[in-house]
Amino acid sequence: MVSRVMANTSLTPELAKLAGELAEAFAQNQKVISAKARIGLFYQNPEATDLFRKVNEYGEQLRNKHMEGMPPSEAEIAKFDELRQAVVDNEFCKGFLDARQLLDELLGTVNQYLCLAIDKGCAPTDEEVAAAMNQQMSACSCGGGCHGHCDDCDGDCDCHGEGKECCHEGKGC
Repeated sequence: MVSRVMANTSLTPELAKLAGELAEAFAQNQKVISAKARIGLFYQNPEATDLFRKVNEYGEQLRNKHMEGMPPSEAEIAKFDELRQAVVDNEFCKGFLDARQLLDELLGTVNQYLCLAIDKGCAPTDEEVAAAMNQQMSACSCGGGCHGHCDDCDGDCDCHGEGKECCHEGKGC
């Protein structure tokens, strides 16, 4: 076994070893390797990266305009929709977006296992993780981590799902 110099963290040597083993398993996983390849193809394609940059910059311009109290015109919305559709239709952009989504889902699932293990004091079952992830998708998501418990909300809240109202308005989820 190769000795590692532990990063300056609060991980114990045992946890660092386990984290390293998990990281190695991810690095060798075929889904991860494939996702990284699709991301690499995207970055090697100037047309795709330029298109992606354009839609992000234009979207940011429209958001800024909206934040300044000036709603975007129909023509601006149509231009953004056209750029966004071009991204969706571009095989390299689509591959990049799909790969990023897959990696985000993998990391989110691992994080859910870890969070539940810490909360429960033991490893959660697959069913518990699935239930927690389903609850998380339908619950209120607050900056303070209320996880649907709006009494704990710090007021920085965006509720998701139909019929949900923001905690900071005092209406709960």
